[in-house]
Amino acid sequence: MRNNISVEQVARFTGHRAAVFALAEAGHPQTFYSADGNGWVVAWNTQQPDEGRLLAQVPSNVFAMRYLTGFGLLALGSMSGALYFIDLAQNRVIDPPIQLDKAVFCLEQYGDTLFAGTGGGLLWAISLPQLRAQQVSTICSSSIRSAHLHPTLPLLALGCSNHTIYLFHTQTRQVVSQAVFHQNSVFSVKFTPNGQHLISGSRDAFLAIWQLPAHQTPQLQLLHSIPAHLFTINNITYPSNAGWFATASRDKTIKFWHSENYTLQKVIDNTKAGITAHKNSVNNLLWLPHNNLLLSAGDDRQIFAWQVSGFG
Repeated sequence: MRNNISVEQVARFTGHRAAVFALAEAGHPQTFYSADGNGWVVAWNTQQPDEGRLLAQVPSNVFAMRYLTGFGLLALGSMSGALYFIDLAQNRVIDPPIQLDKAVFCLEQYGDTLFAGTGGGLLWAISLPQLRAQQVSTICSSSIRSAHLHPTLPLLALGCSNHTIYLFHTQTRQVVSQAVFHQNSVFSVKFTPNGQHLISGSRDAFLAIWQLPAHQTPQLQLLHSIPAHLFTINNITYPSNAGWFATASRDKTIKFWHSENYTLQKVIDNTKAGITAHKNSVNNLLWLPHNNLLLSAGDDRQIFAWQVSGFG
């Protein structure tokens, strides 16, 4: 039986002139950032959707973005392999950027270190106090498409184009285990808030739910697989204590899933009567817990804000 989950569109943010690939928190409850295929980085207020502010423009598609807690910086990973940093206090791009090997698809902060996964299968460790590359680890011979840090353990999950998920120890800087289920690139990996499971989404349109037993050497064990979408799963978001998680897909839909039994709860689809939603691929999701809002960004150059309530 489905729970009575309610999803209402409450705002639409327009103005981007290219596909929106990245969303990021801003350190303030009502503010967030978006970045697109023209290199635009825009600051938004959830209460004033018509008043986006162009924060910066960089000369490359921006695929990944991360607000760096404690540093007042916004990191941008680009198609050209340049890693840009915006000084948010001075509203300026720090020059020069750090040039990595290939396109930067994912960014994760671990204390004073920023990890960047690239199209060359390399994981770069960037010192944030010094803004320079510390170390480069070879993970695979294909692209690292996604990354997520474990909530309590020094583990970074990496989803790659060789269909493999790697667990990388952030202190020893070594791969400690790997797992394969998907038949195509792993575009999204997300640890659950309690750290006991990992959810992965792939270009094969499947969701996979993995258990992470409390072993000395962590090993992922496949629990469930779900033919979740028609096309690529681009992103997964998993809010704490919400009872659901959501997936975004190239099939133009956002789907909500029960966090315990993994059943489908709700579909946001532009083809349904009375629903205005994304007309093209949904590329990214961002949960804003202070506002109880789910943000979605897509190829249609739009960002939507969804109020989610009534679960359970």
